[in-house]
Amino acid sequence: MEKAFHPAVNTDADEHLIAQIAKGERSAFAALYDRYSTPLYSLALKMLANEAEAQDLLQEVFLSVWNKAATFRAERGSAFSWVVAQLRNRAIDKIRSRRRHGELIEANAPDLEPADSGTLSSADQCEISERARVVRSALKEISDDQRQVLRLAYFEGLTQAEIAEQLEEPLGTIKARAQRGMARLRSILRALHE
Repeated sequence: MEKAFHPAVNTDADEHLIAQIAKGERSAFAALYDRYSTPLYSLALKMLANEAEAQDLLQEVFLSVWNKAATFRAERGSAFSWVVAQLRNRAIDKIRSRRRHGELIEANAPDLEPADSGTLSSADQCEISERARVVRSALKEISDDQRQVLRLAYFEGLTQAEIAEQLEEPLGTIKARAQRGMARLRSILRALHE
């Protein structure tokens, strides 16, 4: 990790703040926010290259710190490293979500993106509509749980962490549903093209 992102080290004070946050102490939370928000925002902005997403990510991470402070274990690393790991994992989820969303739209449902109808022939428009119909039909063939996760990820742009939080399910469960759902969807689409 670059030194520019690390606040002045005061491990004992940081651990004390986390312990106080675990007890619901708002002033400790404010103090930790004051210490960490600038370097964390800089890191989020560097990773996401988008100010609004970096600000949202910073809020998500501090909400997670508030909710999960009791899970912090000093023997596993510093408080700053613990918070940075949360930010990094969520940023990676957001980046992956962007990529998957773009790939799904590009590969299977280009009509979900606005197209200039003047540049497409009637045959092209029919092909795009048919592809979208096939994808929608294939989505009906997967389980409700898998469809819900894929809809939230690809059509609403949520990260897997955000989906897990929204559905109040473990992140591993969401990842498994997404993976099984995509595998099933690919299999259905492949069978339709054979």
